[in-house]
Amino acid sequence: MESNKILAIISIIIGLIFIIFPIFSSNLISILIGAAVLIFGIALAYTGIISKEISPAFSTIAAIFGVVMIILGLAFIFGTNAIAFLVGLQFYIVGFMMVIVGVMGLLGGPAIQRTGSIICLVLGIVILLIAMFAANNPVLITIILGIALVAYGVSGYLHADEY
Repeated sequence: MESNKILAIISIIIGLIFIIFPIFSSNLISILIGAAVLIFGIALAYTGIISKEISPAFSTIAAIFGVVMIILGLAFIFGTNAIAFLVGLQFYIVGFMMVIVGVMGLLGGPAIQRTGSIICLVLGIVILLIAMFAANNPVLITIILGIALVAYGVSGYLHADEY
């Protein structure tokens, strides 16, 4: 489908922007992480909605988790006082989200998304490891999210006609 290719290309472009320009200021990094989580959440919710015939359980979990990611993404973007404590935990939050999405993709997602799911799972584990050593440097998480967006975008583009 043409819309899937467009979403994949947008994902690749945004991923490359994250990789090439990881830091302008600490506030911008939080906004970029929020935007990445928001876009990832939208993509996951969309995947959950369109895959309801393939796997109802995966569809429901993906849609719910996508909505949670959308809410967290918006919280990171707008930085409300209620979630100020989350700023220091962004590595852990994003890492756990990526691990869960990777596992969900491996267990219940369409077979064509397995490669993207494996990459997402591995990058989520890498983010969790980085969180232990470099929680004060959000540039690394932005670069890793960029890699994940590029991987999902390439995977989605290559298999867009199979949906």
